[in-house]
Amino acid sequence: MSETETGAAHDLSSKRLTARSGISGGRNAGRALAEGAGTHSLVLGTENGYGYDNELTYAGAVVGPVANRLRNARAKLNGQILTLPANDGNHTLHGGPDGLHRDMWEVSYQTTDTVTLHTKRAQGEGGLPGNRTFQVQYALDEPMCLNVIISATTDADTLINLAHHPYWNLDGSEDVSGHILKVHATEYLPTDAETLPNGTRAPVAGSPYDFRKPGPIPVNQSLDASFCLSESRRDSPVTAAVLTGSTGVSMTIDTTEPGLQIYNGSGLPQSSLPLHDGRTLAPFAGVALEPQGWPDAPNHPDFPSIVLRRGQQYRQITRYRFSI
Repeated sequence: MSETETGAAHDLSSKRLTARSGISGGRNAGRALAEGAGTHSLVLGTENGYGYDNELTYAGAVVGPVANRLRNARAKLNGQILTLPANDGNHTLHGGPDGLHRDMWEVSYQTTDTVTLHTKRAQGEGGLPGNRTFQVQYALDEPMCLNVIISATTDADTLINLAHHPYWNLDGSEDVSGHILKVHATEYLPTDAETLPNGTRAPVAGSPYDFRKPGPIPVNQSLDASFCLSESRRDSPVTAAVLTGSTGVSMTIDTTEPGLQIYNGSGLPQSSLPLHDGRTLAPFAGVALEPQGWPDAPNHPDFPSIVLRRGQQYRQITRYRFSI
């Protein structure tokens, strides 16, 4: 991987796992599992930096300040209606056209197995109040674990919902049809035709979203759904999902977050963009498993709040544990 792919590159390594972070979007866009003399790519990424401005806009990035969708690019805060820039039809997706994925983050700290990046947002920038600071730490632990800690502070009440957005492909196949997914959720959020929550919750039992028992990821239709993990952010990570590739590589996701957005990459373009392992980008080439708050939460009073009060700290911990 070259420095151009994510801005200046910052390599992390442990005995079995390597990772590469970049300042563009606060990304962690290169992850490889050592297998004998070679390596096995785990995420979609590219050597070509232009790919992260186009086909792989969100790949590996920290998205926000408000991840997922906000209906009609509006959000309620302290009795007022905030207007944000729209970039998904009439709606705001992942912080809008100039979300955190577009920032050139700065390096705060780095060792052989840890890197910390930070960026800022000024009062009113992106339609949200508060002078805000954002930080992400990527750290490798033995035997094969990547810890991601995302934090934020503000000097005025604001809205914060951050998500780490890699596309996973654990076996290097053309698509994720050979992957098996298990999700520790009994409910999901039904959506309308524009993939926005309709305000209700529904049991996964009897629906296409029942992954309580391990099952294949569909690659003949779109899967873009939010799973309800809890009623609020937890103090410490709890297992949310397990993803297993056809070659036996398995990844367990533990997180503090109350929701898990799962997207099977149906909208990824058919493209000549070369990926890390020599394949080219195509629909269903990777699956995004994004711990976060519930989508459009400010417009649904009964959803877990994403309000960050002045002087408080937002802190998300997500842990990716790998095994073979």
